[in-house]
Amino acid sequence: MLKRLGLSALALTFCATVATAQQAKNNYVAPGMDTDNAPTLGWIDSASINCDILSAPTYPIGSPVQLWGKLKIGKNKQGTRCLCDRNGNPVQLRGMVSHGMQWAGVSCLTESNIRTLRNDWNTNVFRIAVYVDEEGGYAYNPTHRSRYIEDLVKWTAAQGMYLLIDWHVLTPGNPMSRVYRNRRDNGKDVAADFFTYCARRYQKQSHVLFEICNEPNGENYQNENFGGGKWPWAEQPRVTWEDHIKPYCEQMLKIIRSYDKDVVVVCGTPMWDQNPEQVIGKEPADENGKLYENVMYAFHFYAATHNDGKHYETAVKAWDNDFMTRFQKGDKKSPCILKELPIFVTEWGTTDASGWANFRPDLSDRWLKIFDGDNDGKQMVSWCNWNFSAEGGSCAALNWNTGNMEPFDEKILTESGRYIYKKFHEKYHTVETGSQQSRTSK
Repeated sequence: MLKRLGLSALALTFCATVATAQQAKNNYVAPGMDTDNAPTLGWIDSASINCDILSAPTYPIGSPVQLWGKLKIGKNKQGTRCLCDRNGNPVQLRGMVSHGMQWAGVSCLTESNIRTLRNDWNTNVFRIAVYVDEEGGYAYNPTHRSRYIEDLVKWTAAQGMYLLIDWHVLTPGNPMSRVYRNRRDNGKDVAADFFTYCARRYQKQSHVLFEICNEPNGENYQNENFGGGKWPWAEQPRVTWEDHIKPYCEQMLKIIRSYDKDVVVVCGTPMWDQNPEQVIGKEPADENGKLYENVMYAFHFYAATHNDGKHYETAVKAWDNDFMTRFQKGDKKSPCILKELPIFVTEWGTTDASGWANFRPDLSDRWLKIFDGDNDGKQMVSWCNWNFSAEGGSCAALNWNTGNMEPFDEKILTESGRYIYKKFHEKYHTVETGSQQSRTSK
């Protein structure tokens, strides 16, 4: 009898387990399809709220951070808002972007390579891309924060270069999605938790900047009801500045400002960071309507795709869309973007938007000339090139991944890598003072 009861109990347990599994299957929503705003916000870990504050570092004498200090948004002689040093002099950051920490290119994230990027490549900023849900990203491996980000904060400080910590929203492209704000697996608001931790822990790090939302977009790669892999119409985006991106940015800014009153924060902009003009006149504000200060706006481009709209040799193309004019002078639809907003090009590539073809140094040169101040706002625009690894196609800078480039040998560089390496050496890092630009040490 006891044996029979045991079997019955086992059978009931099995049936209940099957029913629960079936219910979970029926309620399952693939992360890439979880595009709507989270109905409620999730929880934040007390360990993030109470994390230790990292002590302030001493930056090397003559390094960019030692010379420029904690950056802020000021105005140039033209009256245009732009990135400035502690004294209000316009500066330009130039550097590289990591690939995702969950992929092979993570092997390039080492102390010796950061040292090489500073001392040999002549860069002054590094952008760490924190993918969230893609293939074992941060949501599944929080050691990305405790290990790689923590190390990079310390390694870049030791070289006196800036670090841009990028919350790499991509799929889904709505930063207010449950994937980021109230996860179905544990109810956690991973975005708010991440910036609570980072803003608190790194508040004394003058070299740290935050990018709170990479490439907001209406794309949904897995759901045919939302267009599948088709590009959404720019005129009718599914993720907008006013309904999705701005509210998210205001919430993250409120968290960050509770720990660090003046750290520079870069906000993502609509359509994969391609339409910052939609932000003009609608910038993030606090509960009292006061605009947040020390805020910049992201622009991303790939030279063979986003240019003057006249080049047609790639299928991955923004047809008849003259990005260059919009940023340099403005057009009938938009005033000059670089006169109206402080822009940070936190990601750009020398190829088309696929990253795999159409290396275009000529079009890249035209963009970099615009960013060096050849625009109606005379704004010097900071930028980070995609990407510092052997991953991601023709726009990758390296032929192979390695953790040690010392001594540096240019054989490791791809065609794109050789181009960008040369660009880092064409001029010293500049800071505008008076009527001249003073050179910092390499």
